[in-house]
Amino acid sequence: MDYFVSKVRQKLHVVLAMSPTGSQLGERIRNFPSLVNCCTVDWYELWPKEALEAVARKFLEETPFDDEVKENITISCQVFHEESILLSEKYLRDQNRHNYVTPTSYLDLMQIF
Repeated sequence: MDYFVSKVRQKLHVVLAMSPTGSQLGERIRNFPSLVNCCTVDWYELWPKEALEAVARKFLEETPFDDEVKENITISCQVFHEESILLSEKYLRDQNRHNYVTPTSYLDLMQIF
């Protein structure tokens, strides 16, 4: 059993992903302080324009649209996402309220197509 436990401790890795939106992340951190104390927290930055376009192209590969329409949709979705981020920053400045625009938001947008 000791051998098993030592190997599990050595080899087991768990990935836990949570969105910062809403109050759930704060509640979980308060309820389970080891999420911060005993874990490595990676904060991911915004996706660059090229990544947004690559994701959109991948999502649109199997759609029946012609290439010109796919390219226009790709550019439009990338602009929508970037403008949403800018508007969220303005909203925070003007109203002192947060609106999170995450990569998941972009993936949800792409699911529309």
